[in-house]
Amino acid sequence: MHNLMADFELNQVQAAGVLGNIGHECNGFRNLHEIGQPEGKGGYGWAQWTGPRRKSFFAWCDKNALDWKTDFANYGYLKHELVHEYKSTISAVLKTKALGDAVAAFEKNFEKAGTPNYKSREAWGQEALDAFNAAAKD
Repeated sequence: MHNLMADFELNQVQAAGVLGNIGHECNGFRNLHEIGQPEGKGGYGWAQWTGPRRKSFFAWCDKNALDWKTDFANYGYLKHELVHEYKSTISAVLKTKALGDAVAAFEKNFEKAGTPNYKSREAWGQEALDAFNAAAKD
């Protein structure tokens, strides 16, 4: 969350909305390849990039000599997309105040999921926010 907040001037709730989406997509950062899909098919990485975005993700990782499975590569490509092709996503998220709104803004502008499942995305976002707040108390 710190990186999202620093790189995009998001507040805690807005950053949690982003992470809620990503947590949903990759099952809490545990599944970096879409479950049930053969090698080379389906979504890859934190955001489960598919199709042309999957190819761009791998090409970006190769260009930057990064292992696509690392957090550094995944955050780097996420940031790349949010600075370039998907910068309107950040504008939409910055307009939100509540976690559910931040989750929805990110999903509608970045993930564009066939089945959004906002309940799961918001639950992952709340988990991220709770973890962030707990760490801040330490």
